[in-house]
Amino acid sequence: MNSEKITVQSLYTVTDEELMLMSSQNPELRFERNANGTLETMRPTGGISGNREIKAGAYLFNWVESQNLGEVFGPSTGFRLANTAVRSPDAAFVAKGRLPEGWDQQEDKFH
Repeated sequence: MNSEKITVQSLYTVTDEELMLMSSQNPELRFERNANGTLETMRPTGGISGNREIKAGAYLFNWVESQNLGEVFGPSTGFRLANTAVRSPDAAFVAKGRLPEGWDQQEDKFH
């Protein structure tokens, strides 16, 4: 997907809670955090990229559900990486055994 990124230097590392709050208060924007605390805002995609993104997510969802493999997440989901970065892939699959028990009954957070 050809989304342009805008990088904003951060004076401090934004916590998961702050990033979640910023995202919920600005639903029209998509934030990601780099390991060094730098925030990136993704601009909306065009029609072709948006179409490809939703189709890829739909195909992934159908396959995972039909095989009972785990869970599928959309492009607004943030995933915390080992280096503390938070990324939002176009679509994501997490195998059954990789999600903690009760993950979907807790407060919304990055996985």
